[in-house]
Amino acid sequence: MNDIVKNLTIQNFENLKASFDYSKKIFWDEEKNRLVHPGEFGSYRENIIHNWLRLYVPKKYGIASGFLINSENKISTQCDIIIYDIYNTPQIQTEENQKFFPIETVIAVGEVKSDINSFAELKKYVEKLSEIKKMRYEIKKPKPYSKHIKGEFNLEKNPYDNIFTFLICNKFNFNPIGKNYNTNIYRSHRINLTLSLNDGLINYTSTKNSPNLAFPFFNETELLPTFIKTNNESLPNHIMLFITALTTAMKFTTLLEIDMTYYLTDNTYEKLDL
Repeated sequence: MNDIVKNLTIQNFENLKASFDYSKKIFWDEEKNRLVHPGEFGSYRENIIHNWLRLYVPKKYGIASGFLINSENKISTQCDIIIYDIYNTPQIQTEENQKFFPIETVIAVGEVKSDINSFAELKKYVEKLSEIKKMRYEIKKPKPYSKHIKGEFNLEKNPYDNIFTFLICNKFNFNPIGKNYNTNIYRSHRINLTLSLNDGLINYTSTKNSPNLAFPFFNETELLPTFIKTNNESLPNHIMLFITALTTAMKFTTLLEIDMTYYLTDNTYEKLDL
């Protein structure tokens, strides 16, 4: 253990929770009992998370909001958090500063929410993130330039070959224990982590006594969601687990070369017999 890292992490988490709580007060209309300027509230909340994550994300990786794209003309809905390889990602953006990130060089994608009020609401967000993972399946002739797990690129067998997805919220207003939000989602499309700042962390396990993992499957074995309740210490267990899993994902997630030919034309290589 390193006291400097631990103490900075504790301070970072305390600042995060305080900012998250205060952000709603800034944009909440007591008389009308609703948010004013919800778009600005969302951006403010996302910036809070970006600043929190920056302590753990190496400088070679960027943190942004925007849209994911692939060469098959697919575009995601707007993503709150995109962690990507700065040096191998082209700067694709409009004059209005809308940013687009090729799926090949994206490491992780996250959604940021306030309170989640029901299991059905949580499931809706999880399904949205599953659509993002599907976009890597359409990459033509994937060529890894950063791959730390030996073997061929295979989204069905190696969870590190897909991007890492997560959800961060302020709290759950329902009991998440025993809930399985993945029943209608294919195993390799499933979310990695669901973090409630106040309640705990949903990750995966195979049996009661097996270790907790940040992947819905491992060695082709399907795992089940499990809820780890916070221990409410100065550095809570669920926050340490989330940070550890995310930093591990940044180390091991496979990154792929971007072939702009496929983004600009249709089947050029096939026509040229290359």
